[in-house]
Amino acid sequence: MNNSHLDADSFGPVVRKGWSALVNAVGADGKLGWVQPVGGAPDSVYETDSHLYGVGAFLLAASEMLQAG
Repeated sequence: MNNSHLDADSFGPVVRKGWSALVNAVGADGKLGWVQPVGGAPDSVYETDSHLYGVGAFLLAASEMLQAG
């Protein structure tokens, strides 16, 4: 949306809903949970699972949300 590849009217509500889910994955201690470990296939995840690449992706999404206003 920030680069005009997606229509804000159509995709804005979906993006905000997804962002809300990501924010809710941050625990009271500030740790991002529910991050799948690196692997070749999907696996079970838990609230306590966190990995650096997940936090990086979260921060990238946060920067895009901030830019969107």
